[in-house]
Amino acid sequence: MDDYDLVASPTANPLAPLVELLPYARDVGLHLVLARQSGGAARAMFDPVLQKLRDLNAPGLLFSGDREEGPLLSGARPSRQPVGRGQLVTRRGGAVLVQTALLPEPTWEIKFEDPDTDTTTSHDPSTADPDPM
Repeated sequence: MDDYDLVASPTANPLAPLVELLPYARDVGLHLVLARQSGGAARAMFDPVLQKLRDLNAPGLLFSGDREEGPLLSGARPSRQPVGRGQLVTRRGGAVLVQTALLPEPTWEIKFEDPDTDTTTSHDPSTADPDPM
């Protein structure tokens, strides 16, 4: 979930029902990816979902942020980093400096085959108007 800080609130959290499943995530095939701003992250650690992930020592990726936020994942603090660089924090490996890559959007097309006319029509959704109305 992107922008978790905008979605979750103290009174309504759409991911709250997942808290009880997080300890069994591997067993049930649950993969949870959360992204949020680093500002206010220390306060957000009291959120039930983030607290459970922290209690379980779930791996995390800390990108650039203010060191004053304090330790967020297994004692690792955010720090100022170039775009794409961060700390991968795992239970076994601790914090390791990593560089991520921004890849271009994949291109793809949909082909429609009409067996009655023996024709094929292609459509590239990346060129379509996202709001045709």
